[in-house]
Amino acid sequence: MKDYTLRPNLPQENLARVTNTLARWLPGSVDDTAVSHWTTAEWEAAEWVVYWQNALPWLAVRVYEAGITLPEEVNGRLQTLNTASRARSRCMLDACTEIMAAFRQAGIQTVLLKGAVLAPFLYPDPLQRPLADLDLLIHPQDMAASREIMLKQLGFHYYSRSAEDEVYLRGERQANIWAPDNVQPVEIHFALREEYAGIGYELAEVMWAESEERPYWQGTTARIPNPAALLLHVCAHTTSDWLIQRGRLMHINDIRQLCAYMQPADWQKFGQLMRPSSARFIYPALAFVGKYTPLAIPGDMLYSLRENCPPALLDWLAQTELADTSEANPTNRSGLGLEIARRLARSRLDVARFWLRSVFPRRYNLAKRYPKLVETPFWPLGYLLINLDRVQHMVGKFYRGKKNERNH
Repeated sequence: MKDYTLRPNLPQENLARVTNTLARWLPGSVDDTAVSHWTTAEWEAAEWVVYWQNALPWLAVRVYEAGITLPEEVNGRLQTLNTASRARSRCMLDACTEIMAAFRQAGIQTVLLKGAVLAPFLYPDPLQRPLADLDLLIHPQDMAASREIMLKQLGFHYYSRSAEDEVYLRGERQANIWAPDNVQPVEIHFALREEYAGIGYELAEVMWAESEERPYWQGTTARIPNPAALLLHVCAHTTSDWLIQRGRLMHINDIRQLCAYMQPADWQKFGQLMRPSSARFIYPALAFVGKYTPLAIPGDMLYSLRENCPPALLDWLAQTELADTSEANPTNRSGLGLEIARRLARSRLDVARFWLRSVFPRRYNLAKRYPKLVETPFWPLGYLLINLDRVQHMVGKFYRGKKNERNH
């Protein structure tokens, strides 16, 4: 199998052009001449981009629809990966119904989130929507019971905890992340907050209030948010990912499909659920996707969202493309992320929250760096370690800059 951890052998400006062209060509916003004359190296770059941006089946469908002949080796890999991705989506949806059935039997109420909803609920072909993991929301008081079921009944093992969820895994990791038998990650949320260092948006209460039992997958039912609440969550999560340089082609297709599904009553409900202070978490996702495909959003709603965003955020949105805010950008995002806070901050209080949470993150938000430490009584040592690491990074960056100045 090809090693997709290696970046394409293309100059960075060419990789950026391939990434941004895919963002417009896949939804049909530009014609086929945009890609029909690509070289083998460019198609290999496109293959790498869709692999990491959850868009393998989308590319396979568009290539077939356009009648484009790919280089033989690229086409062979794409078809193999597409078949695997579709089989994985089926396995993950089956796993989701298995978990829900076990939770229901134990009296645990569950709301489905993100891809687990979008694939069967919105996509004409559910298997076209890749599923890397599953997200389920339960009440905090049900965490102990859900843990018992995941570990002892369903064969998962505990992986990590954050301030919002616990993560469980089943199976073994495979080289191909889209293989049907690759590990199955499941995030059991007991809270739902999109946050960057203290500046955040709470959504759990909305999800509980705006969801109901609906037909789901293979004759089952599930508690699913209504379209307006689902759009709020998908936009908030997409904005968060683009801010931290994890933008993906998948986001474009998800929001495109969801906006096309929304009816006038859904947009009215969306407006009722929106608060002015939340616009900075919702508008960026719509603005990004709107760069690549038309979205049928009521004009007055879009205007209101934009008017409630900080000017620094609007400036950043105007200057940024998918290649800048995804793995196609080779520059690692690191340090305190002051620029992100400046984009989101609406007041001095927001800035204060940012500095507080940057220096002293929530206990379980240290888990990504120090998973074993946070489970012990000595977890406050994580504050010392993370801030020493930041100082070391900033000092190193300063001296590298000075060295580059002397070399030039």
